[in-house]
Amino acid sequence: MALCWGIVSAGLISSDFTTVLRTLPRSEHQVVAVAARDLSRAKEFARKHDIPKAYGSYEELVKDPNVGVDDTVTVLLQYPGGVHASFTCSITAELTNTAFVSGTKGIAQILHPCWCPTELVVNGEHKEFPLPPAPGKEFNFTNGAGMTYEANHVRECLRKGLTESPVIPLAESELLADILEEVRKAIGVTFPQDKH
Repeated sequence: MALCWGIVSAGLISSDFTTVLRTLPRSEHQVVAVAARDLSRAKEFARKHDIPKAYGSYEELVKDPNVGVDDTVTVLLQYPGGVHASFTCSITAELTNTAFVSGTKGIAQILHPCWCPTELVVNGEHKEFPLPPAPGKEFNFTNGAGMTYEANHVRECLRKGLTESPVIPLAESELLADILEEVRKAIGVTFPQDKH
């Protein structure tokens, strides 16, 4: 039985994710609706990706029964047990888009682009993780085809009757969202919904 997807937002990442879903078997993944704050954008997105339904609000999509600034900022995080982390992001400077994790057992380097890497170096040992094939598909972001793994993992969890991922539990997703929200507010980035 196919997992029916509703796409929230008609942005570039959503476009790449929808393109990924189109590379997967229709018997397993079907995009049935898209929602955006602007109905015309949702309709254009639906036309581009051959999606049967388009909604002008996220609330409408949820009701669909078929769908389950500073320019450079450094953020310092402190976790229990004396663990520290930092990250730097910029809208004007070109950064490396790599990540390093170091601890008592060594160092791991996640190579560019760290948001969807295909290479990892652990204690000097280089490992490669090729992307799934997406012949003839174009993505807005580097390694967009990697979202295939997310789509398949969601389907696998639902087939097992799980309500959250054992890999990234809901609490971890919420923590990451809270951290990003606090950073956004601290550096003065606002969105239209903030004014309500």
